[in-house]
Parts: sequence; structure tokens; C-alpha cells
Amino acid sequence: MKFDFFQNKFVETEIMPDKLAIAGSDIDINWSTLGAIVEKLSVIFNELKIPQGHPIIIYGHKESFFPSSILACYYTGITYIPIDKIYPINRIEKIIEQTNSQILINCTDSDVEINIPVIINFEFKIKKKQIPNYSNSVYGTIEEPLQYIMFTSGSTGEPKGVQITKKSVLSFVTWALNDFGFTPEDVFLNQAPFSFDVSLCDIINAFSQGATLVLNSNEIVKNQDALISRIENYKCSIWTSTPSFAFLFLRHSDFNAIKLKSLRMFLFMGEVLPHRTCTILKSNFKNVKIVNAYGPTEATIVTTWIEITDEILQKFKLLPIGYPSPESEIIVEKSSSESKDGELIIVGEHVSIGYFKDFEHNKEKFFIHNGKRAFRTGDIAYFEDNLIFFLGRNDEQIKLHGYRIELGEISNEIFKNKNVVDVVTIPLRRNNEIKKIVSFIKINESQNYGEIKKQLYNQLEKTLPYYMIPNEIILLNEFPYSSSHKIDKNKLIENYINSM
Repeated sequence: MKFDFFQNKFVETEIMPDKLAIAGSDIDINWSTLGAIVEKLSVIFNELKIPQGHPIIIYGHKESFFPSSILACYYTGITYIPIDKIYPINRIEKIIEQTNSQILINCTDSDVEINIPVIINFEFKIKKKQIPNYSNSVYGTIEEPLQYIMFTSGSTGEPKGVQITKKSVLSFVTWALNDFGFTPEDVFLNQAPFSFDVSLCDIINAFSQGATLVLNSNEIVKNQDALISRIENYKCSIWTSTPSFAFLFLRHSDFNAIKLKSLRMFLFMGEVLPHRTCTILKSNFKNVKIVNAYGPTEATIVTTWIEITDEILQKFKLLPIGYPSPESEIIVEKSSSESKDGELIIVGEHVSIGYFKDFEHNKEKFFIHNGKRAFRTGDIAYFEDNLIFFLGRNDEQIKLHGYRIELGEISNEIFKNKNVVDVVTIPLRRNNEIKKIVSFIKINESQNYGEIKKQLYNQLEKTLPYYMIPNEIILLNEFPYSSSHKIDKNKLIENYINSM
């Protein structure tokens, strides 16, 4: 049994309906139960007369009802907004205010104090504070129905909604079914928050294959022993995460192919995959495929994909982000003919129709190229051997004392020291003026920090112009991480300032 995203229905329903579909943080459900939940929710959606294009909120944290509710939205063509309960209530209320959403599905087992007309709970009970009014809150078009809005952090401090159409989702599904190599026997380890589109990669691929989805709560994720036990117990085969999240497990004695026999693929996205992390993983998991993928939320989960083979690892110190999907085109817009790199632009059906009610940023970031939607990512990249390489953000290009500096280039040079296991380079500002550059590093435990620091400055003096050498290189035992398991640079700066 599986879900056909093109027909919006369950197919092959007679094949293994009792197979595990979702292992939630609360309960496990089989495919037959998943189908029944989706059917019940579709009846409720119909009773509430939810129009196509009106976004409903799905709220919770790794309960089996959450991805079931997402699937019900695909089944019925309803637009949804996934919101993990790790986010504060005032952020949720801002999103409701922006979208005028009238319906919330509460996947948790407790009441939520959120001001919204209708709340549906996991027992299918409806709490109606007032009659829903959908006028002036229907979005998308008949030609381009809106499937979901993923809210990310905006530069203004307000949540920024990325609008993804049904057509964009189908573009991703087509690519995944043809090229990703997943099977109905796969078991997807899902740990990213539902408000982060890395999680959607697991959900869509598990449901389209008729596979199994294993959800892991924040409490489990923070307990490495518990997560490793869960991988072992459910025989998880596909690990999807940011590289930073996997890096946290590299020192665990059980994080290897002997203990975790079921793992067959690491799928990384959301961040740069460091060469060192990949090397250690290949040593610990010799026969496990390592895939590096890239793609902003604005281009429907991922846009490029490549398996990192031993040959690639040996040939490139900076690992490639791969080849684009068949339905997309990657353009590197160079500032001059002499430049090797430039801004990465994504073109294709999978590109978002724009940010929700944000005309100014839409005009800046989205445009039409040869009749197709295109998105200026703000990422710097270059081509080599027909492969795409990611250098960092264009907002990581700074000016200090009149010199233009790529922070990613500094980090890449520091990474060349074999004793450095992770590095982040950031600019420190005062009154919007950059005053200094600081690199934060983690090193192999057996090494002496003072000696490594001396080696690094000697190395950098030979490879970088003097104005690019960090004013400080600071050792950290651990990097702070955001809720989406990325290194939290704002927290790094805050901790640094507080330590002065």
C-alpha cells in the first residue's frame, strides 16, 4: 500500500495494509490505519467547507497524527502550514494573523491556547469558537493550486512564508521516484522539525514508496543512546539530516556499521557537508551510501543531488553539491567575465511562486527566465567538471578596511588542517560596521589547542592575504545549534560578546 501523489489517492491497497506506516513519538500506526485517518480528516474538511487555497495550520511535534494530517491535505488538495510546537505561541499567532487561517489541527494530546476559529484534535473532535470565514484568505490559483506554505525566519524578524504549489511538489516526487533509489522496504529516520522542509523529504518519499516513517521527538534527538536504540529497533535504513546533526554522533562508540546494520544511506542537506565529516563517516560506515543534496526552501526541498564516492572525496577538498534535477536549470551569474564564481540561480517548475504577501522581496528574488520561474538564492557557487560547488552566502561576503572578503574561503583554509574537525567564521559588528573577524573551531580531543592555533596562523599567513586572517581563533568544545540542527551563528556571537 502506498500513496500516489499524482492521483491524490492510496493505491495497491491490498498489498501489506498491516505494514508499519508511521512510528510516532506517541503511537505506531499501520498503512490501513493511516488510510482511515486520512479518510476521516477528508470528511471533516468537507463538513467545514474548507476551500482549495485556504491554508490550515497543522500543529504538533512528531506525533503520528502530524504526517497523517499532512497526507490528508495532499489527498484533498487542501493547503497547509506545518508548525512545530517548539515555536512560541506568539510566532504562531503572527502566522495566523498574516494568513487569516481559520482552522488548526492539534496533533498533541493537550489543549492549545491559540486564538483561531476552529480546532480539530487528534481524536477528530471539533472545537468551534466561531464560524470560519474564508473570505479574503484563499490563495493560489486554479492553474497553480497552493499545496503548502513553509514559514522560515525573515530578515525583519517576522516569519516569512514560502509558497509551494502542487506542481512544484510533483516535480520533486517525479525526480525522487526516478533517481533517489528508495524502495518500499526503506525505513526513514525523521528527526528534523516539521517546520523545516528537510522533514518533508522523509515524509513524501516514505509515503510515495509505501515505506515506513520513524519520527523522533526533540527529547529522543537530544539523547544519543535513545536515538541509536530507535534506529536499531526499527531497522532504519535512510538517515536524513544536516551534516551538523550527524557530526554530533561521530564520537559515539555505537555510531558505526557494526551496531547500525540497517543504515544504507546518509542523505545530507541544509548545510555544507564538510570533507572531514564525510571521511569519518566513510570510515565508520564503509558500505553506506553518502549523498550530498542542496536546495533552499524556495525550490521545494532539494535541487541538486550527488553520491560522494571515494573518488570524489579524494579529488575534491570542497565537496560538490552535485547535479541539478532533470526539470531544473542552475545558472551561476558572475559579476565579471574573469570571475569563476557567482550567485546561484535556480530555474524550474519546482521554484516557489514567491513569498507570502511580500511584494518587495518577491521582486528582488523571483523572476521569469525563458518562460520558467527563477529564484536568486543569495548563494555563491561555481561549476567544475560539470559539477556544482557551493562557496557560501553572498551575505558572507564582507568588506573590512575596504577589502572584500569571503568568510567561506577563510573557513575552507582553516579546514585544511587535519586536526580541525569543524569551523565557523563570522564578522563582529559595532554600529553596523565590521570591526573584526573571528573563527570558532573544534579540534581532535588529543591535540593541544595552543599548538594547533600556532599551526593555523602559520598556515594562513602563507595562503591568505593579511587582511583575511582572523583576528581571533577560538576553541569551542561544542557549537550551539538552532532548532533546525544548523550551527547557530547568532548564538555564537552572543556567547562571544558575553564572554568579553
